[in-house]
Amino acid sequence: MEKTKNEIQKERIKDIEDKANALIRQCNVATLTSVNEKGYPRTCILSITKADVFSDIYFVTSKRSKINGKATHFEANSKASVCYFKDKDSVTLIGNVEFVVDKDLQSQIWNETDRKFFKDGIDDPKFRLIKFHAIEATFWIEGNFRTCKYK
Repeated sequence: MEKTKNEIQKERIKDIEDKANALIRQCNVATLTSVNEKGYPRTCILSITKADVFSDIYFVTSKRSKINGKATHFEANSKASVCYFKDKDSVTLIGNVEFVVDKDLQSQIWNETDRKFFKDGIDDPKFRLIKFHAIEATFWIEGNFRTCKYK
């Protein structure tokens, strides 16, 4: 029996999502964009702290600046964008961030190299763990382009 167009479409989406999952595991850094107090995008390059799937990515950042830092921006507006790439493949995501306050998860994710920024580790008052969750992904992988929406 032949596959329906819907079945073919679902297979293609799963295939590109699987490739995006493999790609994120190969990337050490990504861009993270916040919206500043004047409504402009502000993009930073950050180390990827944890990413099991392409659509949920964790970053460690600092609450150093009370005016123009990404942590301050995300406190006011959770909308964000993340982009990562390797060679000719890339994934651009839009979604929302949340601050992770779960100490167990913070401990699991903690990297001792971050101590130069956070002398008290996860208990440092400036330490922030951010979880980004995608609601839309634009993939450019192996010459294939696709945009998908998520909940």
